[in-house]
Amino acid sequence: MRTPMAPIVHARRLLLCASALASLAACSTPPSRFYHLDAVAPDAAQPRSAEAQRRVIGLEGVEVPGYLDRSELVMRAPGNRLIVKEFDRWGGPLDEMVTRTLLRNLEKGLPGAEVVGLPLQRDFPLSQAVEVTLDRFDAAEDGPAVLQARWRVFDQGGDRLRRLGHTAVEEPVSAAGDPGAVADALSRTLARLAQDIASALR
Repeated sequence: MRTPMAPIVHARRLLLCASALASLAACSTPPSRFYHLDAVAPDAAQPRSAEAQRRVIGLEGVEVPGYLDRSELVMRAPGNRLIVKEFDRWGGPLDEMVTRTLLRNLEKGLPGAEVVGLPLQRDFPLSQAVEVTLDRFDAAEDGPAVLQARWRVFDQGGDRLRRLGHTAVEEPVSAAGDPGAVADALSRTLARLAQDIASALR
C-alpha cells in the first residue's frame, strides 16, 4: 500500500519553512564589535639619564579576575549582577592586552629605561621586576570605569621585594554603557596605574 503523497509534501513544506526561518534569524543576528585598549601619553616627558638607560625592568603577565576571563566585555548592573555583552568583544585575550598596554605606559613614564615582558625567551639581566594583579577592571552600566590592582616591585634582578602597592582609581565614561567609551575609560585607568608603579620604580 502506497503512502499518501499529501502528508509527505506537507512535511517537506514545513521543513523548508523552518529552514528559511532559521536563515532569516541568522541574517538578523547583529555583527560582533571588537575593542582594544590604548596606552595614554604622560602629561610631561620625564628627563632621560644615563642611569635610566642602563635599567631593564621586567613586567610579569598581568592577572585579571576570573569573571573577565572571556572575550566579551563584562559590565556591572544593580543587584550585584554582571552583564556579558555578547556582541561587544575584546580584540584578543584581555590579560595579554592589559599587559601590553601597561608595558607601553611604563615605557612612556620611564624614558630611557627598557621595559620588557616576562618571562624572557633569552637570558637578560634585569634591574627590577613588577608583578600586577587586577581585582577589578570594569564599569557599571551607568557609572565610571573602575580599576583595583595590587602590585609588587622587586629589586636585585627581580629577587628582593622593594615595594608593595595598591591602586584604586575611577575614570568617567563619556557615554554611559557604551562599550567603546568604557574601553577608552579603562585605558585611562591603566595609565594611572602605570603612574603609581613608575613612581615606585624611580
